[in-house]
Formats: sequence, C-alpha cells, structure tokens
Amino acid sequence: MKNINIIYYGKIKQANIYESMFEYVKCSAPLDCEIDYIENQPEYFVEEWEAATDSVAFFGYDPMRDAGEIEIDGQSYTRISRGEAELSYVPTDNLSEILYVIYHCNHDTRSCSCTGEIFQTKEEAEKRANELGGKSGLS
Repeated sequence: MKNINIIYYGKIKQANIYESMFEYVKCSAPLDCEIDYIENQPEYFVEEWEAATDSVAFFGYDPMRDAGEIEIDGQSYTRISRGEAELSYVPTDNLSEILYVIYHCNHDTRSCSCTGEIFQTKEEAEKRANELGGKSGLS
C-alpha cells in the first residue's frame, strides 16, 4: 500500500492505494459475513468471495464532487471502502478478482460466519480449512 494526496470535496486528503483487492482486504477491517445455514455442512468450508458482489464493500461516491476513479502512472484505480470516511483505491481490473474465505458452521446455533481469513487460491483456503477442522476435532 502507498499513500497519495488527492483533492476530495475541495480539500487535499490522503488516500490509500492498494496493489490488489487481496492486499486491500488483508489490510482493511476483517471480513464480517454470514451465509445461510445448511444442514450437514462441514464445520469449516471454503466459498468464493468477490468485492463487486459484496454489499459490505462500499463503492459509493458523488462523481460531481469526488474521485470515484483515479489514474496513477497509467493505471486506473477505483474507490472502495468499508466506511464512508475511508479513501482507499484498488486497481479497477481487480474489482472482479475472486478470493476465497473460510466459513465456520456452528451446528448448535445453526449459523455460518466467516473466520475473517482470506486467500488468493482455493487450494490455500481448503488447506487452512482442513487445519482448522483438525484442530477443532482434537478439542
């Protein structure tokens, strides 16, 4: 991540520039997500995650007043944030990047929520999910 100054609502503000969606998610607030409970789901399992389809990822901006897209050294960046005051940008090409999250299925409460860990490949995520499942089986 690097920081640059941009003009935001007529004032100079510092913006965070990330090299990828993965870097943004790893550096920003942890994922806070739940999905519907499914009977007989493994205790830990992997699902795809994409910022473009996540309602928690905030893409809102007023194009008449602030920069929703900026260009740095010939590369286009789009504003993304998990809070309205945050000024963070990721490469526009990375908005559709698919990442992988691990969910924990609590069969007692019949709920599934993400662990907050995110991975670039399904293989890495599945390996970690298996590790988590193995640890819980030992307790």
